Amino acid sequence: MSTPTRVRVRTYQVGFGDCFLVSVEYDEPLPDGRAERHLLIDYGTSHAPREGMARGRMGDVAALIEKHTGGELDVLVVTHRHRDHLRGFEVDAGAAIMRRLAPKLVLRSWTEDPRLPATADGPDGAGLDAAEPPNGLSRAAVRYAALLAQAQDHVAKLTQLVGLDDEVKAAAEDQLKNAEAVALLDELSLGERGRYLHAGMESGIEGLVPGMRATVLGPPTVDQDPRVAKQREDDPEYWLAALGASLRVVGSAADAGADAPAPISHGPGPVRWLIDRLADQRSHSAARLVRDLDDALNNTSVILLLEIEGLSMLFPGDAQIENWRLTLERLKDEPQLRDRLAGIDLYKVGHHGSRNATPRSLHALWKDRKADRPRLAAVMSTRQGVHGTGDGAVPQPQLVTALREVADLYSTDDLTGGEEWIELEADAAGGPFRPVPFVQDG
Repeated sequence: MSTPTRVRVRTYQVGFGDCFLVSVEYDEPLPDGRAERHLLIDYGTSHAPREGMARGRMGDVAALIEKHTGGELDVLVVTHRHRDHLRGFEVDAGAAIMRRLAPKLVLRSWTEDPRLPATADGPDGAGLDAAEPPNGLSRAAVRYAALLAQAQDHVAKLTQLVGLDDEVKAAAEDQLKNAEAVALLDELSLGERGRYLHAGMESGIEGLVPGMRATVLGPPTVDQDPRVAKQREDDPEYWLAALGASLRVVGSAADAGADAPAPISHGPGPVRWLIDRLADQRSHSAARLVRDLDDALNNTSVILLLEIEGLSMLFPGDAQIENWRLTLERLKDEPQLRDRLAGIDLYKVGHHGSRNATPRSLHALWKDRKADRPRLAAVMSTRQGVHGTGDGAVPQPQLVTALREVADLYSTDDLTGGEEWIELEADAAGGPFRPVPFVQDG
């Protein structure tokens, strides 16, 4: 019987985005003749790497993935529907390679199930398909997923508005549905290959990666934890009501193909001041709309705890606190889960290092971890200076400092020598993960 001997984790240089390949090596070939298994977790970017670094083009990254997998991908995980996690699937060169790789299992959040209805017209669920919701979901969960889809339609209109702040428009583009990428994922998921995960659900990974235990910690459905569907001050109807209100403030979207009205010069004085203030109000309202949708989509992130032999790895996507709460509140009464999370060997830094995606209680577990545990490795895929300012900047310097206290931290933004990926490896019997020197593929 084949036994896992080594685990490799490659983090590809994509600028601001996530793209991770987890490879498990075995001591002898498995029944299909291969002695390895591969899981790809996300394949996206929103900003290219900084000047002087590897180019990070998605077609080039896909070619590397094809080479590193030997042309066969066992599991594809797309944590959530944000451009920096799935944009590569809409790039022609990347899409062609992903079709060739033909993943045997495609895992996405429960909110991405294409069998869910796309429309929901009112609080009573009018407009929802009368059929029984798939995957054991309730109608409340179906409605939440439909509202998220509507929210993305609304935000798409922001990118067409005349006179809206350029930075707000750019942020809105990151929240689009990414229709081409999703269409390819739906194609790759055909024939029962697709599975749409929520907390506690069986992932199916164990059947394809012998010896691996995969625990789905998130996202919860709105039945498992209603807090995932609301902001602290808002109820579940927030998405439909507030988004419509915000759009009324920011103004009507330009019709597709219509010519934008010519700018009017008002000169200096009180009229100019008033017009500037109104434009500012419109931008602020749109910025709030984009920010809140960003939070909502992040809270649909799949959170995976992967364990194989004596190793464990935590991949939380961009999950924020509403997504994490269900797991964190279990720790007091479930010491075994607490110990498993405290003893992980590799942590994919949540949300590229934002301040609300690495819970303090998790960091506290790692700070107090037993002295006999190997050193934790933390991997961050990000690019500084392109998202947020001050407390909203990604990555947060305070978090980076805190992570360095408990882990060896590796970031793609440190790849100043043209490296195309970070590679860490560990014996399957137990950590730590150690860096593998980068060698350019010949």
